[in-house]
Amino acid sequence: MKAFLASAAIVAATLFSASQSAGADDFPTILQKAKEEGSVIVRIASPALPQTHAALQDAFNKRFGLDVRVEWTPAGAPQTNSRVIAEAGGGQGSVDLIGLGSAEDVETMRSRGLVKNYPWVEVFGKELPGLEKVVNDVIPDLRGSSFNLLDAVYGIGWNTNMIQESELPVSTTDLLDPKWQGKLSLNAFFLNPLPTIAYVIGQEQMFEYAKKLIENKPILQRGSPVVMQALSVGQAPLGIITYHGAMSAKKQGQPIGFRLFSDYIMVYQGLIYVPENAPHPNAARLFMAWLATDGVKVAAEHEPMPRISDEGSEVGAFIKAAQDKSGAKIAAPPSLKEIAAQDALRDRLAKLLTASSK
Repeated sequence: MKAFLASAAIVAATLFSASQSAGADDFPTILQKAKEEGSVIVRIASPALPQTHAALQDAFNKRFGLDVRVEWTPAGAPQTNSRVIAEAGGGQGSVDLIGLGSAEDVETMRSRGLVKNYPWVEVFGKELPGLEKVVNDVIPDLRGSSFNLLDAVYGIGWNTNMIQESELPVSTTDLLDPKWQGKLSLNAFFLNPLPTIAYVIGQEQMFEYAKKLIENKPILQRGSPVVMQALSVGQAPLGIITYHGAMSAKKQGQPIGFRLFSDYIMVYQGLIYVPENAPHPNAARLFMAWLATDGVKVAAEHEPMPRISDEGSEVGAFIKAAQDKSGAKIAAPPSLKEIAAQDALRDRLAKLLTASSK
């Protein structure tokens, strides 16, 4: 990862609009080709509900006068990337749209030429006026190659049947209190999302914090969704989860509460992107542009799709209120260069976690 991320600044410095526009079809041509392709094969973890997928397909087809079948399978970006990379080696492709990926996931594909910049605004901007804002809603390194579909905003979650909100830790530092020993559920993969705090406090201070946290014997789970499940079933009274995960769980009647920490608000963008070996590239690009603009509003009618930059965003207002009250700082990846610089921290955390499990 270090090698391809180190070269990202050179890629990001290239102005893509003029050079890419010359080789792109215009909107009517894209629309006609999308009609002929007739399908979009989607691998995105959220939105996850079948009724949301059906509503998106209906609204998309109605908007553009199409009869495209959207074949949606909730799946993680790293796993889908691996599949697409393997298929590309044999000159094949079976996935049209990938998500929700991190910046590293997108750059993994860009470094192999499997995701490229595209003149989204030039091609689709007239039909989708909100698209330019969406294009600019990602870190500068990735503009033109991916869109942010939702913001994964992390905070403290708890099982409301096991613990009262008044008893909860307030800051991330409070998680070190011995009273939470063996009671806190965390993601075993680098303790994600906690390493994002290093963008604010530095790697060394973050590593020292991680050591103390592991000494408090957290319950480690294989991914943030499993942390959520542990809270829902009562395996642990509290853990670090996402805002949208908590809202979905509450909507389904699960005993889940959520609030932000008073010191750091950890945010990851959930990026979507079309691989170059997509079997239905025109339908895929049209659907991606629509999904990230008008489509996200359709999805939000069925399940939470929080995006901080959206006008009237509930999660945006939630974050602002928390910051006004406590002065909490946003912790988020600012650039591919700084993400690459965290390789050393991730390596140290991996060794720390391995040693703690023995």
